[in-house]
Amino acid sequence: MKRIAIIASGTRGDVQPAIALGKALRSVGYAVRLLASSGFREWIEGHGLEAAPSQVEMETVMASEGGQEWVERGHNPVVQQRLMRQLFDRIGPRLIRDAWDACQDADAVIGSFTSDAYTLAIGEKLRIPVLSMPLQPTLIATRDGRAMTSAPFGDRVSRVNAWFGRRLIEPFPWRLYGRQVNDFRREIGLPPQTNRQNIEARRQMTILHAVSRHIMPLPADWPDNFHVTGYWFLDEGASWQPPPELEEFLATGPPPVSIGFGSMTGRDPEGTTRLVVDAVRQGRQRAILLAGWAGIGSMDLPPEVLLLSAAPHGWLFPKMAAVVHHGGAGTTAAGLAPGVPNAIVPHMADQPYWGRRVRSLGVGPSPIPRHKLTAASLADAIRQAVTDEVMRQKAAALGARIRDEDGLGYAVRVIERTVGGATVTS
Repeated sequence: MKRIAIIASGTRGDVQPAIALGKALRSVGYAVRLLASSGFREWIEGHGLEAAPSQVEMETVMASEGGQEWVERGHNPVVQQRLMRQLFDRIGPRLIRDAWDACQDADAVIGSFTSDAYTLAIGEKLRIPVLSMPLQPTLIATRDGRAMTSAPFGDRVSRVNAWFGRRLIEPFPWRLYGRQVNDFRREIGLPPQTNRQNIEARRQMTILHAVSRHIMPLPADWPDNFHVTGYWFLDEGASWQPPPELEEFLATGPPPVSIGFGSMTGRDPEGTTRLVVDAVRQGRQRAILLAGWAGIGSMDLPPEVLLLSAAPHGWLFPKMAAVVHHGGAGTTAAGLAPGVPNAIVPHMADQPYWGRRVRSLGVGPSPIPRHKLTAASLADAIRQAVTDEVMRQKAAALGARIRDEDGLGYAVRVIERTVGGATVTS
């Protein structure tokens, strides 16, 4: 039986689709080992996969001084790169070592854009195929701004987008941790790489974008080894038992709005909670607050607002009038699939990209950057998401198209062609 190692170093939004892929691969005969923070171990093993616990706890990282500054100042690209480099200087060597250990008996490794630079070194040394499963546009240039973060012309095809991508986007991973990757390459007996060599190696990888083509179309200028598969959903709603207070809340009024910022930590959760509650009141809505790592909801709440520590998005979101969130790739996928409008409050990284795509597709209001968020602006966004009938119709139609895709089936077929069948013959 062939073994595939999946590197999912990140938050829950990174780990959940990796579990979904791992289960799909296991169903066709592969053994799957999934590397993620140790806090996810029970969850991973509960789905029948082997967990390789990382010594880097992403919740701790995000709650650290550097992590909180990243969340607060991630809207500034220059500051974001500096903060990410500082964080990776601290956790990068351990992440690389954990990935190396997890891949020792693997027949293939699947990483993502945050790990591609060093999974390529692992694959080269162990002589195994390396694939990538980005949940967002990969950091490879394209003329199509709909498939590139921070594109100057985000809604159309332009040569300027490709120029910008080659100059600023493609070199980013190497600027972030190229020095540490070369230290690792020397340690395992490989020659160091240049930035250009690493970019060319990433261009040769089989890349599986776990994104709907209805959200991020496949650019005409990407190579044949780049795929946009459709989303990878992990259905956990069927076995989840909602608490009685949630069932009662849903039964005693019109569909509420879900509001949560996932793994985005903050220094003032009470202030964020007050802002959100004021917005709900101004918008004359009911709401469910998802505490998440941000810890919102840490105060007395009015009767029109219910606090949950967490709930499976696949169970909760279809019952909502709209979904308000930070714009993480996984939450965006879960928010769009049920066919309800999404209002995005991007904090950093790829989140502004998803906010722009939602707005461009007409399935949500204009994104509100976190540093510009007010109760009034959030109330307006919620009101538009709940009452704009054209927006609601577009969201319903888009959700139906997303649900018709077979993202996991597509991904498994590509992996089988790249890695070979699951059974090893002597």
